[in-house]
Amino acid sequence: MKVLLTHHYFPPDFAGGGEYVVMETARGLRQRGVDVRVLTTGDPRITEYESIPTVRLPIHRYAFNLAYGKILEMARGVDLIQTFNYHACLPSLRVGKRLGKPVVCGILGLCRDAWSKLRTPVFGPFWSAWEKYILTRDFSRVMFFSPSCCEQALCMGVPARRSAVNCPGIDLDAYAPAPVKEDVVFFTGRLDGRRGVDNVLATARALPDVRFRLMGWGPSEEKIRRAAPRNVEMVRFERGGPLRKAFAAARIFFLPTRAETFGLALVEAMASGCAVISSADLGFEGVRIHPDDHEGMVQAVQTLWSDRDATSRMGRLNMALAQQYSWECYTERLLATYEQVLNGV
Repeated sequence: MKVLLTHHYFPPDFAGGGEYVVMETARGLRQRGVDVRVLTTGDPRITEYESIPTVRLPIHRYAFNLAYGKILEMARGVDLIQTFNYHACLPSLRVGKRLGKPVVCGILGLCRDAWSKLRTPVFGPFWSAWEKYILTRDFSRVMFFSPSCCEQALCMGVPARRSAVNCPGIDLDAYAPAPVKEDVVFFTGRLDGRRGVDNVLATARALPDVRFRLMGWGPSEEKIRRAAPRNVEMVRFERGGPLRKAFAAARIFFLPTRAETFGLALVEAMASGCAVISSADLGFEGVRIHPDDHEGMVQAVQTLWSDRDATSRMGRLNMALAQQYSWECYTERLLATYEQVLNGV
């Protein structure tokens, strides 16, 4: 099988956890013998990443919406196009229609009404409308990374017959709790409104005796460093060993996200034995809060901070829950979806 994978970023370029999913999608397919070709943006001199061949267009990610010609050129010899929202999926669908090839679209982001807070009330409705437009196009399959994300999309008009749920995974062998957990509330992710870093800082200000640790990235990083209260430790973001060590050390993981399609960091925290406080709609042991309930966040952190036995118990239960999320299972379900669409099911 030959698959063209299109997305507006591909490692080493990334903007969030979505690029990690894209990377693991390509890696998993290649390990199963699939001939994967990747088309993305970036430095054309980078022709492969971790042995995965890439073609990179030296354009802004938004301009990928206009990359129809290059996608058409690379798609002629493949059996299927795997794309992801937001900027690669529409031109990829046009190419699929032109060549008569199936197109599977993975939904890495689904913000809905949250766009008004992420892109201001003026521009938010435009982004919401564009998102809905993408979701309701006639892809061969629209692949969602959690049941709740799929349910939201069905309410937006995505036909159930074209929808599929495929939860991503993590490298379960790489995550484990430290022998002794630190008294720290940990947050990691892009430092923006979508992930709720403003709520993390507000909660920290309300609880000056609670120690917080932030490991994030983004254009607002320096501004957030200056605004962070004294009980917040800012750590430079590094995937791999440093991030796993931070998860392992933390007693509580805090993710007050406003829009989440799955939550890789949440599962990594679970596998590391953390109790979880989050608004993400994923099964975990801890406290589920609303992304706009500031008082609820403060109360949740205060309650778990003062109860070490409870957080230890929650951490053990979360480690067991995390075992269902593996990249091997994700790849098996993905290949099954490919077989269905290639057979016209």
